[in-house]
Amino acid sequence: MQTLAAQFADKDTKLAALLSDKAALDEELQRLREEVAQARTANAARPDTHDYSEAETRDYFIDLLLKEAGWALDQPQDREFAVSGMPNQQGTGFVDYVLWGDDGKPLTLVEAKRTRRDARVGQQQAKLYADCLEQQFGQRPVIFYSNGYEHWLWDDASYPPRPVQGFRTKRSWSWLSRRRITRLPLASAAIDHAIIERYYQTRAIRRIGEAFEKDHERKALVVMATGAGKTRTVIAMCDLLMRCNWVKRALFLADRVALVRQAVNAFKKHLPASSPVNLVTEKDTEAASMSRLTRQ
Repeated sequence: MQTLAAQFADKDTKLAALLSDKAALDEELQRLREEVAQARTANAARPDTHDYSEAETRDYFIDLLLKEAGWALDQPQDREFAVSGMPNQQGTGFVDYVLWGDDGKPLTLVEAKRTRRDARVGQQQAKLYADCLEQQFGQRPVIFYSNGYEHWLWDDASYPPRPVQGFRTKRSWSWLSRRRITRLPLASAAIDHAIIERYYQTRAIRRIGEAFEKDHERKALVVMATGAGKTRTVIAMCDLLMRCNWVKRALFLADRVALVRQAVNAFKKHLPASSPVNLVTEKDTEAASMSRLTRQ
């Protein structure tokens, strides 16, 4: 009893120290939150006097962001690339940036606007440039328009424009360009009924495929009751998208570690060829690194 009493006393001492440290930490966090709130208020009250010209926007922002994504911009055709077929008196135009693939075909173009202008002002002009490049090279580039602060991506062959955080690498754009050519129709592809057996699961997958393929949606929401087979529906959907070359990797998220383990085991059982990786426990794998890059 004396030994146990001593052990409990030691634990009580350590617990008191932890509680004291936690109180100090909470106090420090509260102080930092107040500093951040004050900084935000001050920044919001400070007028933005930046009004960079289009050339300055390219030099100060877009060039830097493109180089961070791995684009050297060291060739004459990378900037101010001349195209013909524009609907103006001269019939010519100059694309601000053209990012090229290894085969010499355009992967994407970037239309730049000055910082104080809405980047979306360049949408129609960028589309006309894409038409000219497609006519000249036989490959339609993905469209970007940016004012240095706001960036919009428009894969007009598949999806409506959407705001993004920055530019992609050549490897990413090359894969997207190949996917346009190699992906197969989802509506006619067979669903693996060894993974799912219930009719409503099949209907859900077909409706998601229709939303992606026909309606050009990028998001879908499926609501099912507990025990209805949501995880297996997702596995069958991933299998279909990968076999049809619509996706290369799938990120499955769950709000509890136990559910992550359960999902990994389900993927290993029903779709072992996908090489599932538990990012909670296997953080140093290549898949984990690629997942972090994807989220960034």
